[in-house]
Amino acid sequence: MIESFFGVFALAIVELWAAIPLGIHLKLHPGLLIVAASTGACLGAVIAMFLGNGLRRLMFWRKSKSKEGGRLSQWLAAKGPWAIGLLGPLLIGPVLSAGLAGAIGLPRAFSLALLAAGIVFWTVSFSMLGTFGLAALR
Repeated sequence: MIESFFGVFALAIVELWAAIPLGIHLKLHPGLLIVAASTGACLGAVIAMFLGNGLRRLMFWRKSKSKEGGRLSQWLAAKGPWAIGLLGPLLIGPVLSAGLAGAIGLPRAFSLALLAAGIVFWTVSFSMLGTFGLAALR
């Protein structure tokens, strides 16, 4: 059982949507599955956020003379953390969402908090759907 927990945790660091079916297949308790997948995905997101921030510094090493951005940068500053944090784990995965947030320079703490909330919400949703869906088929 501990091997299953750490296997799901390790896989969730890289890919959350593969870790949930693995936990269901290994007959991990839904509570443990949610904890393992959520914490693994959050760890992967934190790592990706720091790598994305470093990537942004490498790509945009020159300082822009213009202090104002265009419409897209204003939209990203206002709505970017919410969109990437809550919808990113579902649409493009938590690791890529965190890397994107770090690369475009969104506020790190706020983006990670929203990303963690999105990861937990989608992990609970899909874990329960998978567990109870399989139970209903039997």
